[in-house]
Amino acid sequence: MQFLKNLSIYCFLLFSLSINAQPFFQWDNSIQVKLSSSYIKNPWAGGLNFVQVSEIDMNMDGKKDLFVFDRTGNMIRTFINNGTVGTVDYTYDPFYETSFPKINSWALLADYNCDGKEDIYCYSSLGGGFDIYKNTSTSTILQFTKIVTKQQSNYSPPSGSPSSLYMSPVDIPAISDIDNDGDLDIITFAIGGTRMEYHKNMSMELFGTCDSLRFDVANHCWGYAAENALSNDYTIFDTCSTNVSSPEFPLYEAGTREPVRHAGSCQLCLDLDADGDKDFVAGDISFRTLTMLTNGGTPTDGSFVAIDTAFPSNNSSTTAINLTIYPCAFYVDVNFDGAKDLIVSPSAPNVSENFNSVVFYSNSGTTNFPIFQHEQNNLLQDNMIDVGEGAYPAFFDYDNDGLKDMFIGNYKYYGTSSGQNKIAQFRNIGTLTSPEFQLVTRDYDGYDGSSSPLSALAIANPVPAFGDMDNDGDADMFIGAYDGKIHYFKNIASSGALAHFVLTSANFKNSSGRVIDVGDFASPQIADIDGDGQNDLIIGARNGKLAYYNYSGSTTIPILDSVSHFFGGVQVSEPLMITGYSYPFIFKQGSVSKLLVGSESGYMRFYDNIDANLTGTFNLVDSAYLNIWQGTRVAPTGADMNNDGFMDLLIGNYQGGVSYFKGVSSISVAEIEDVNDWKVDVFPNPANDYFTIKIIGEENASYSFELYNLLGQSIFKKRITSNAETINTESIPQGVYICKVYKLSDEHTKMNFIAKRIVITR
Repeated sequence: MQFLKNLSIYCFLLFSLSINAQPFFQWDNSIQVKLSSSYIKNPWAGGLNFVQVSEIDMNMDGKKDLFVFDRTGNMIRTFINNGTVGTVDYTYDPFYETSFPKINSWALLADYNCDGKEDIYCYSSLGGGFDIYKNTSTSTILQFTKIVTKQQSNYSPPSGSPSSLYMSPVDIPAISDIDNDGDLDIITFAIGGTRMEYHKNMSMELFGTCDSLRFDVANHCWGYAAENALSNDYTIFDTCSTNVSSPEFPLYEAGTREPVRHAGSCQLCLDLDADGDKDFVAGDISFRTLTMLTNGGTPTDGSFVAIDTAFPSNNSSTTAINLTIYPCAFYVDVNFDGAKDLIVSPSAPNVSENFNSVVFYSNSGTTNFPIFQHEQNNLLQDNMIDVGEGAYPAFFDYDNDGLKDMFIGNYKYYGTSSGQNKIAQFRNIGTLTSPEFQLVTRDYDGYDGSSSPLSALAIANPVPAFGDMDNDGDADMFIGAYDGKIHYFKNIASSGALAHFVLTSANFKNSSGRVIDVGDFASPQIADIDGDGQNDLIIGARNGKLAYYNYSGSTTIPILDSVSHFFGGVQVSEPLMITGYSYPFIFKQGSVSKLLVGSESGYMRFYDNIDANLTGTFNLVDSAYLNIWQGTRVAPTGADMNNDGFMDLLIGNYQGGVSYFKGVSSISVAEIEDVNDWKVDVFPNPANDYFTIKIIGEENASYSFELYNLLGQSIFKKRITSNAETINTESIPQGVYICKVYKLSDEHTKMNFIAKRIVITR
């Protein structure tokens, strides 16, 4: 990924003279969407699968917002809290996502230094442990600074030496003040067994403050319990033979045990009975339920005395968790009533429930004596477009009303017994200038005139593409499949009627009778590639390349023959990787062909030099187009949805959602100079850890500046003092930005500005 980012910066520098020739897009939430009869709040939030949830105030308004980390694609989603007491009301706002570092596997936010601002604990960039980022936000800017890479702990106190506090990418630790001394401790499963390690934070003991990160293993067998190697049950009152010489609660004599490799668990510590000690809730990688252990000891002498394998049903007389598979629990105040609620989501990508996968239990008690009540299985998901895992959008006016309708194929709905591979159908119920979508069905059934949905055909990973293939004036349909093949559906509807598709050719063949096969994960697009008036086909694939099939049939019978399986030299897989999951979207800007290709990395690659070069190598303009990143396996498609003359963009992703990026005429990326009275110098450029803005000219005037990303979002602003200002960029992600310096007529009124492009690299 670092290579891709550096390459992106390089491409932007090369392209600086002609960058205004690119189409530009800004994320937008203005197009309304209905599910059933209700408008949803965050339709274009991008979907959720396997999430970890934490609280943090991102917009500095005093309310705790919601940080959501999805293991699918290691995607961060940020939701701003608009709620009043007792209500759940979040607005998705991607502006804050770029303030967080790149994270993989897991992330939890907790305030380690007691300054009231949540810091980041996350799986280490070096593996086998965890890193910590300190929240260094100001009153207006959200930012983080890395302070620990691979946190250490002393495994043999008091004489031992610190070593890396091991944590696997599969486990999620518990971060909690176990002994109630004011600093945050760590509970995690040992690397080679089934017992929990208690890493005691020694900050208060050594320094009398909570702002340090010094850990000792206080107990190799916290609570004297061991997880059963073959179930999610536990053995309590364990003998714990491998304990430290003087554990926190040395009640039992040493015994022996066989070493067992720990498979994976997620942990949560919370006080369920207001007795001051921490009880324990765990999910296991192979099971559907949560297990709770009751702590019958004290904050400094933990001992588990009871087991509940159907949490939280017995705790609060509510529904137990039964979630496919590997449920993990998180404790946050979702409804803004002052008591933390319980959120449960699975943590095993590609095998877990991915549609109803954010389970919400409200808490009518207190944080330390909760009374949980099951509320819903799809928190946040119920207010966004979400089709399970994988989302492949396409436009097609199926009802011939002149409005672009939306179809979304998916990889799979997990956790359901049947009909897992589907194409969702959204009708455009808006107008030509103000589109609006309503879900018609999650399983499109517009084929063969029957009531059977497309899922009955069992096409795995269906990717729809629409276009007139038989020259009868209506759009036909190809569906790409998991096995690399494509299926042709002819539209036999009468003029002006609803589309009526007939499966004409499963496993579509070329003129020689050979099945068209691109390997795996065929992602077709229908377009007239060579400009001869007949629609052709380009197909993305798992290998990261594109295949081009040219129309070679009669005017009524579509026949497609291969021109290239390495079309344009396009290859979107990352270095040293054999998969790329290319997803093509070729379009005309004016009369010139341009190409966006979605990829496994989550970035889109932008190509030109296509026309009159169909057998050559296309020009890679940008390997991370506009720095738009939507997780993994992104699938772009576009159309002028509001008839304003600019193409808009929909981007599906593997989280199962779709993001809408509105087309705009341009984003102000050209350098603008007002040569009449003043100028601006920005240096060094490219910048690494800092850059300086210097005013040249009217030195007694007042100035301010704002830093914008290429999506037009303002990410930083400040007054300029003494006609120069040095800006620290350590918390700003690398990329291309626009620095606008404003001349002020008074304290707040902007007169005019000068814009400079600034490149931040590392």
